[in-house]
Order: sequence, then structure tokens, then C-alpha cells
Amino acid sequence: MADRVETSPVGFRRRAYDAVTSLVGGTIGLFNPARAAFYTHGRNVLRTYVAGELAGPNKNWRPRNKSADAEIKRASKWLTGRARDQVQNNGYISGAIDKICNNVVRKGIRPQACFKKPSGELDTNLNNKVEGLWSRWARYADVTGHDSVAALQRLILRHIWIDGEILIHRVWDNSLKGIVPLRLEVIECDMLDARIDGPLSNGNIGRRGVEVSAETGKAVAYHILESHPGDYLFMGVAGESRRIDAADMIYIFDRRRASQTRGISWLAAIIIESYDISEYKGIEMIGAKLAAAFGVFVKSAYPDGPGAGIGIPSTQAATIDTGVGWGDLPDYIDPGRIQKLPFGADIKIAEHNRPGNQYEPFVREGVRGMSAGAGMSYESFSNDRSNSSYSSGRDGSLENRLSYGGQQFFLNEKLNNKLWAWFLEAAWMDGQLPELRNYAFDPLPYHEAVTWQNPGWMWVDPLKDSKAANQGIENTTTTRTKINAGQGEDWNETLDEAIREEGQLTKLYELRAKNQKLLEENKNGPNA
Repeated sequence: MADRVETSPVGFRRRAYDAVTSLVGGTIGLFNPARAAFYTHGRNVLRTYVAGELAGPNKNWRPRNKSADAEIKRASKWLTGRARDQVQNNGYISGAIDKICNNVVRKGIRPQACFKKPSGELDTNLNNKVEGLWSRWARYADVTGHDSVAALQRLILRHIWIDGEILIHRVWDNSLKGIVPLRLEVIECDMLDARIDGPLSNGNIGRRGVEVSAETGKAVAYHILESHPGDYLFMGVAGESRRIDAADMIYIFDRRRASQTRGISWLAAIIIESYDISEYKGIEMIGAKLAAAFGVFVKSAYPDGPGAGIGIPSTQAATIDTGVGWGDLPDYIDPGRIQKLPFGADIKIAEHNRPGNQYEPFVREGVRGMSAGAGMSYESFSNDRSNSSYSSGRDGSLENRLSYGGQQFFLNEKLNNKLWAWFLEAAWMDGQLPELRNYAFDPLPYHEAVTWQNPGWMWVDPLKDSKAANQGIENTTTTRTKINAGQGEDWNETLDEAIREEGQLTKLYELRAKNQKLLEENKNGPNA
């Protein structure tokens, strides 16, 4: 079969360009082959990308090259509203967000303090003390008193997925005796004063409520409205906003471009597709209901005439009488009913072909695209495992865990590490951690002395996975600490618990032996 010749303007220009390159290169090559090779390479480097051509079938596809902030400013209002709508009303999106939060946060991401003694050994007593203070404080961390730290982690991850950004403001509160006096106020992105936009009188630059340094682009303050502009109690007048120093605020968003100062919903790429699928399903549902409303049609073989019988010609109306008129037909058919019909009547059963054979493949393909945009396997996103095998299901599960692990890292870096620094500072200022002797001079080593215990996952195939884990320990390619961490457990806690269990079992065995000895003595005694 002959090769297809490309006749588009783009193809013509490409062939002409190649012909000129070949001709000139061949001519130069007669005298200097090295120079010809250099010339040909340079021409190929300068060759225009096809995707950048403004001709052909995609000539009207001309997206604008704007900064990330410009793109977000233009789209964020409607995109955020649409994302919230889909989370509230689309079962696929709502279920995916819940599943993500369950896997990433679950019962909470906990700190493991790593303070060391001057000798370099872990200071177990200090670490246990700090973790105990955190555990108790975490119950009361929310300034509203509604959520624990674990619940706030889950809430914050939801906001990141839906809104793309969230703010956490720290508040000093010593009303609870013995509790580290740090409280957290979670603030939605709607509260940022978008009027603070452009050069400011102090030399900084406003980016829709975020005040950044003109020199470095680093956030120095946040301008927060006094009330939510979308609240039903909002009077319609924004009023003045309060300026909060960046040191007292954690602003979380995922920066996808260097020119980005504000966040955008992580659902941005699948919002339109999810809405279209929901709308299509709704339309098909309405069509199916309308089709199901009609069961039987009664037709007449005769056109209406001037005779006495409806649908019966006047010449036959007087001579043919079945005893039933068209007005006598029932609206519904009872089971087992024998119904007489007017003369000329014909029965036709309604055929229901909604939603049709293409409904399921179309919806499945749309949901598959949504699952890809959400970073989840199709089976996990849709709960449809009808066409998956064990190997594909396992592969999808492992891929999902990589995605969840990436989000755990994101939360630890953007939220938990900063919460840890705030917590240590508040505990030290409140006099609850006098052991941090050099904190006032150099707090960073203390802030860095932490790792995070993320929720893990059970083994997919416990028998095979446990054998592989034992083999890894034997080969020193892994450790019990890492294996436990992969399942969301702390090895030190597991070991302490195992030691306690062994001690209790020892007491149990001793008690059993003692009782058995008494039974034997009674059995073999003088009165036996």
C-alpha cells in the first residue's frame, strides 16, 4: 500500500522545508561533510513544532499564555462553586473524596518525636513526654471545640481537593489547664479579601488577599474578611479586612507553576466531565420514566367520520356494534382482566428502549476519565470490579497507595511540620517543656526532630506478603520498623505491647501450672 501523502498546508510547508534542507545539506556535503551535518542538525532544531502551527483543523485552538495567578483569578470563582456542587450532588466525586480522606488521614497522622541526647541516642523520656503533650492537646486543638487534630487534617484535605486552598490561623488560648495553649482556626479561601490586589502602600504586592514581598514573592501577610461573603447572615457589605501576619497563618495550596500565589481545586480537570455525566444520567432517567409511563396504545383502523361511533365510518356505525365505545376503555389494566374493544381497535404494547445499549459503555468511559483525573484506579473510583482480575485489582490498589502516600507527604510538609513548630513554641512559652533549653536561641533543630506516622494499609495477600516481609528482614533489605510503618503502626509501641502481652501470658501460664498442680495433689491425696 502506498504511503498517504499529506496535503494540508502544514504538511506542504514541512515537505518544502525538508526538501530545502536536503538540497542545501547535500550541496555542502560535497565539499565539507562535517559542515553539512552541522547545518542539517541546526535546521532540524529550528523546525516548527506541529502543535504550534496555527493552520489546519485546530487553527481555532488558541489558548492564552497567562501567568498562573491570571488564569486562577479568571476561573476560580465559578470553578470552586462547581467543584463544591459536584461534591455535594455527584456520587462519584463525593465517594472519591471520602475514600481519599479515609486512606490518607483515617484516624489521623501522628508525630513521632526524635529528640536526641548529647551522646546521639534518642531521648526516650523527652520524646514520650512531648508525644503525650501532643496527644492530649490534639483533642482540643480546634478553636471552635468541634474537631480534633485528626478531624482537622481530614477537613483540610477535603478543602484542598475541593477549593484548592485553605488557611489555618493560630490563636492563643489558656482556658484549659494543663493543655498547650495553642488553638487552630480554619479559614476558607472565600475569606481572603480579593480587593487587596496590586501594589500596596508599604511596597508589597497584593495577590487577591495574599500580601507578598515585591522582592522575593514570599507571603508576608493575609487579609481576611470579618465574615464569609457567601453566608446567609452576610449583609452584602464586605467592610474592612484584618491583616494577619504570615507567621500566624498556614496557607496550604499545591503550587503547580512558579507564577502561582493562590490555589485552585484539584478537581479542576474533571469538573466538566463529571457534570456532563451526571446531566446525561439525569436526562436518561427522565426519558426512562416517560417511556415507562405508557404501557399500552389502542389504535383505530378507521379515520374519524361523521357517524355516531368514534373512529368508525358512518356507513358501518349503525350495523356494527360490539357493545363497547371508545370512551369505555379503562385507564389501567387489571391482572387477568378480559376487556372488550370497540370495532376496529388494535392493541400495541409500548416498547421501552431507554437508556439503550450505549448507555453503560458511555458512562463507564466517562467515569474512567474522571478516575484518571482523580489519580485513582477505575475500580476504586467507581466501585465497579465486574471486569477486573486479581492481578489488575492488586496493581490498581498499589497504584492508589502511591497516590495516597504522595498526599500524606503533602500534608506532612505543608501542614503537620508547621503545626509541630507552633506546638513546640506554645508548649515552651507556657513552661511545659523546660527541657528545650536552647529553644530561644535556635528552635529549628527542635522543629526538625520529628517524623510522622501515616496511616498504612493491610496486606493484600497476608500469607505471601508476610513471607516476603520475613525474607526482606533476613536479607536486611527492610526492617520491622518500616514494615510496621507501612501498616500504619509504630514498631516501638507494637514491641512494648508485645512485651506486656508476654508478661501477662507468663502470669497466665504460671497460674495454670499452679492450678494443675493443686488438681493433681487433690487427686492423689490421702482421701482420693
